[in-house]
Amino acid sequence: MARRTGPELRRPDTPGGGRGRSSPTPARGFTPADIRQAARTVAQAVLERTLDTGTRAQPTTEDSLRTISRTRPTVTTEMALEFADHTIRYGRT
Repeated sequence: MARRTGPELRRPDTPGGGRGRSSPTPARGFTPADIRQAARTVAQAVLERTLDTGTRAQPTTEDSLRTISRTRPTVTTEMALEFADHTIRYGRT
């Protein structure tokens, strides 16, 4: 098995980010817990809109984008680069 280098770990050249994603945009440091919290926030906004209007509301792309823009990622760029460096230095070959 060939050893991967740093740039390959940070930005795969394959379509969709290299991990089966449909979007080329990376997760920008969001952990699964961050994403779960954002989803809950969107669900809460939709519930409130349903109660305010009296008709069942559906989540929109705008709801998701607004919530994501207000969510602070847990993993910083510095942390991700340090992890990638440790993976290269100390990972198995």
